[in-house]
This record gives sequence, structure tokens and C-alpha cells, in this order.
Amino acid sequence: MCELFAMSASQPQRVRYELDLFAKEGGEKHRNRDGWGILFAQERDAYLFREPDPAASSELASMVVRNERACKYVMAHVRRATAGGPELANTHPFDRVEDGRRHAFAHNGELPGIEDRGDTQDLISSRVGETDSELAFLLLLDRLRKSGSSDAETRFEVFSRFADEMRELGSANFLFFDGQRLFVHADRRRFETEEGLSERREPGLNIRSFDESHKGHHWQSSGASIPEISGPLHLFASVPLDPDGWEPLPRGEALVLKDGAIEARRQG
Repeated sequence: MCELFAMSASQPQRVRYELDLFAKEGGEKHRNRDGWGILFAQERDAYLFREPDPAASSELASMVVRNERACKYVMAHVRRATAGGPELANTHPFDRVEDGRRHAFAHNGELPGIEDRGDTQDLISSRVGETDSELAFLLLLDRLRKSGSSDAETRFEVFSRFADEMRELGSANFLFFDGQRLFVHADRRRFETEEGLSERREPGLNIRSFDESHKGHHWQSSGASIPEISGPLHLFASVPLDPDGWEPLPRGEALVLKDGAIEARRQG
């Protein structure tokens, strides 16, 4: 199954997310991964690295892991294809520039029937790849555009309503960055087992929070690390990365964060 990871931090923070380790877990123990991507956001723009090949054997992924960039926001995705082949155009995070800011979106799950909706018909031709995930991203951007508001409260309401609808189609674990804030929505997911994929179940995402008391500390997990915590921050991951501090997000919970602070959360 796809793996999601994200960070929202109060100060520019160096975080190392071991793309190759997660790819090996899914690609060599079970089935091969079908691409990876990671975004490091800085002000209005972002470093974005994507590749349709398995990160387990990628020189580019190794370079990205070795040269982590200080930033307030990170979004990462290790893909296992369910809609659309292992091509660059189908690799998350997807991105677009809106109002002079880079927007990015990553999804874990399936959204069967999204192409048949009336509100997506005019968006299909703007899709670069073939995934239901990218089409969902275009639908969210279209709704934000039509709302005509840059107000955070309005944008969170649009995101929450969108996530509620997508959750009725299938699995809708979303990470969305609008150039200023990180939006998160948790649903169910399939889990990889020795026997294969499980049925969809909770949790689809987990959260770990660090406050001022962690400042100056080092955090090390199996798959990610922070050499020195510089201030409050929140991490999100498909599965807990270490035994302590992670809390599962219930299905239907949506959050919006700015610079390491949760501005709002809502249970759908």
C-alpha cells in the first residue's frame, strides 16, 4: 500500500525521511513499489523530487535522503499503483501553481467512480496522468477557486466538505499543501501482511506532536529522523514510525496546520 508522510513545523527543520527504507519494506518483502515523491516547501515555492521507479534502487532517492533541506513543510509519498501505471505522470505528490504559490497533493487509497461524477467531467482533460488521485486534486483546486476566498476558515471548510464526499467513494487519506498551510484528512487504508493486502480499516493516518519541551532534542525512528528539533511541530504517517507518541486519527478527521500549529480540526 502507499505510504504517506508529512510535517508542519514552527521553524525551518531538517527531517530525514528514509524513502528507500519504506520502498524496501513494500518492494522487497511484499510487492514492488511503483514510484515515490517528496516535497520540501520553502515560502512560495518548493523543492519537488519524483520518480516512477522504486526508491529501493534509486540513486535520486538516495541523494534526496542524504541532502535533506531545512523547511517548515514536508510531504512524501511512496506509491503502489492501483489506478494508472508506474509512470512519472502518475507519481505523487501532484502539484500546480495557484495564485503564485505551489500547491501539492498526495493520496493513499482508491476513489472508484470519481471519473463518472458530473463535477469532474470538465477536469479530466487537464489531468496529466491517469490517476483518480490527480483528478481529486483538480476537483479540490476547482472548488477552492470557485469559493473565491483566501480565508483559512473558508478553505478548510471547502477541504472538509470535499474530503467527506471523497470518503464515500473509497479510501481518502489526503495530504494537501496550499503554499501556506497543510491540510490533512484521515480515512481507512489497506495494510500489507505476509498473506497480502488486508481489507480497508482504520487508522489511515497517525499523528505525532512535539512541543517546546522537545526543543533541542534528537528524534530517531525506523524510517525517519530529526537531528535537532528547533520548535513545535507535527508529523503525520500512514503507520507509526516508532513505538512512542503516535496517535491514530479516526476516520473522517480533518485538520489544518500552519507553521507547526493546528489551527482547526473537525470530525466528519
